[in-house]
Amino acid sequence: MSPEQLRILRYQLPPFGEGARPSQEMHAFCRFYGINFTERFPALEHLVGYVESGGFRLALHCWRQPDAQANLLIVHGYYDHTGLFGHLVEWGLANRCNVVIFDLPGHGLSTGAPAVIHDFSDYGRAIDAVLQRVWLPQLPLVAMAQSTGGAAIVEYARISSGSPWPFAATVLLAPLVRPAGWNGVRVAHTLLRSFVRSIPRTFAENTGNLQFLDFVRTDPLQCHEVPLAWVSALRRWLKELPREDLGVGTALIVQGDRDLTVDWRYNLEFMAQLFPGAAVEMIEGAGHQLANETPATRAHYLNLVAGYLVERGVFECR
Repeated sequence: MSPEQLRILRYQLPPFGEGARPSQEMHAFCRFYGINFTERFPALEHLVGYVESGGFRLALHCWRQPDAQANLLIVHGYYDHTGLFGHLVEWGLANRCNVVIFDLPGHGLSTGAPAVIHDFSDYGRAIDAVLQRVWLPQLPLVAMAQSTGGAAIVEYARISSGSPWPFAATVLLAPLVRPAGWNGVRVAHTLLRSFVRSIPRTFAENTGNLQFLDFVRTDPLQCHEVPLAWVSALRRWLKELPREDLGVGTALIVQGDRDLTVDWRYNLEFMAQLFPGAAVEMIEGAGHQLANETPATRAHYLNLVAGYLVERGVFECR
């Protein structure tokens, strides 16, 4: 699809609701990104539209199926979008979940300056807006978040403090707290922020899935810059984030031992304090982009996730 086609599609999205059926243009989008699941799963219903959150219009997809055993909310990572998370959506559908996924502000078909955020709380408010708008049957709700999506889950917990936690289980894939090389990032940010708004992005080899790496470099929804406003927001977030129990229970953290994108040793220790009793599964040979790792690696860790959800009483015993 061309950037112009995607721009038009973004502004043609209807308000999300029960009548928000995919347009012909949206069907073309789904085929382009391989998320045309209604063509593969019988009796599957697909709703798509936008939800408003803090001045942003968030592109929201919901796939519902009869006889579901759980609801699954997927939150993507930085530079990602719904179209790149087909593997996780398909896993959820195959495991009899209704699946909800949306594009974070500044990503995919959502509005906002590309890859820019001025306050990480906007990520948490985006999750809240989605959960307030989407209708799901009364089934256990699971959150599965990749990288910056994990930070969004943390922010959602902070802004909803005192309210009942809606998730029966929380799964964090390579969650972001601090990026790799953080001290160097801070120095570079301090030196550059008064002179430039962004620097060129380098596409990292963050997965063993070479086909994905080739595709993402030509993906028309990719941002090719690192906005310094996002780094500023990250610095403020890290400065203000208390290293203490969020009060929402535990989580499963899945982490690759070849992740060069985040400072995962620091992050695992930090996340263990936010989610006391968190279970950690280290995945040998896996990089940062766990949602798009090789088929063998995905199958391995998703089997561990399924086992965890059985233990939590979310999935039926297999």
